Parts: sequence; C-alpha cells; structure tokens
Amino acid sequence: MSDKTLESQSEEGAEQDPVYMIPRGNKPVNEYSNPNLLLGVFPTLFPHGFGALEDSSRPVQINFREHVRYLLSYGDCRFEEHYSFIFVLFNILQRRTACFHAQLMTSKPYFQQSAQLLETLSSEDVATALLNISKASYSKVSDERINTLMSHIKVIGGHVMGSAHSRSALRTKIHSLCFNLGLPSLFLTINPADIHSPVALYFAGVDLDLDRVLPEVLRTSYERAQIIATHP
Repeated sequence: MSDKTLESQSEEGAEQDPVYMIPRGNKPVNEYSNPNLLLGVFPTLFPHGFGALEDSSRPVQINFREHVRYLLSYGDCRFEEHYSFIFVLFNILQRRTACFHAQLMTSKPYFQQSAQLLETLSSEDVATALLNISKASYSKVSDERINTLMSHIKVIGGHVMGSAHSRSALRTKIHSLCFNLGLPSLFLTINPADIHSPVALYFAGVDLDLDRVLPEVLRTSYERAQIIATHP
C-alpha cells in the first residue's frame, strides 16, 4: 500500500470521526448553581455527564462542600488522585467563603460609613500603599482609608481556608486561651513529615495496622513519597 493511499484513508477517517469543539471566550463562566461547569471542565471525571454538583434536578439537594467531600472519598480515588481537581475546587470554596462573608459585612448598617470612606480611594492610593508595605515604610496612621480597607480584608480573610489572615485568627485564639486558662507548662507540637507518617499513609489508602506498624510494611521512601503526592 502506497503512502498516498494511507494518507487518503487517514483523511477520510478523520472526516468521519466526530469532532467536539470546546468553545472559549473572555467572559467568565458563572460558577454558582451551574451544574454544567465541572462536567465540562473535568469530562474524564464525569464521563457519563451525571453526578454534577448543585444539580437542581436532584430530588435531595446536597451542600456544595459536602458533595466535594463525598467525591474525594470515592473508592476508585479518581477525584482524589486527579492532578488539578482538588486544587480547582479548593479555590472555588475559598472564593465562595470570601464572597459570603463580604456580603454579610456589607449588609451591616455600620458598613455605610466605611463604604463612603472607601469610595474616595483610587487605584493609585492602593498601589502607593502596597509599595510602602513592600519597603516596610508603611505607617498605620498615614491613611485612614487604607487602614479601613485592610481591616475589612483581615476580617473577611480570617474565614478563608489557608489564608494568612486565617492563621492570624488561629494565633488570636491561642492568645485568648492563654489569657483565659494561663500559660501552658508544656507546649509541644508533633508534626512528622507525611512520607514518614503511618497515619498519613493510612489515610492515603495503604492497608496498615496502626497498632502494629512494621518497618517492612511501610515500603521504601520513594514509594511513600509517590503515595503521598497522589493523595494531597
């Protein structure tokens, strides 16, 4: 069979095969109450087009966060081991938490005064403040508007998972416990590396008897690193 015949047959086969055109554009897609969003973003995870999050046709509505938790507990681990699913969903949850608490804050009567103050801020003022912060020359008394903005961001960010403000909120709770109960006589944090932790391997699906952990059951360091990396 000649090369020309092979090329013609491949072209005919390409013309007969269905081609799925995925549209794209510069307009952001609504991520609220949009069951088709994740179905389109992760077609390999939802191969049959069913099981979408926030599907209004479902008889019993499921909370978004709880549905994500359920998907990550699948027996085949396809959601848990996907290279981007867990990070995309975590980012969506972060934005939803920030938007929810921002909505609560802006609905309070006391926010009207802050809103009038923030309306006078310009992008140049914010850029100047960020530049001063990067140079460690920012003063809290220099601009009341920036202080108000930073205060509101800190309050909202304290509820967002993984943010710097959430860690600051946890430190505040520790200080409150110290004031209430007194300083601890002994403060100890045990945090072994994941690749050396039998508990982390157990939650990653490795069949371990935590009451009797043997060195030969823990596998090699490279194998443990692979297991932990595929179960972030």
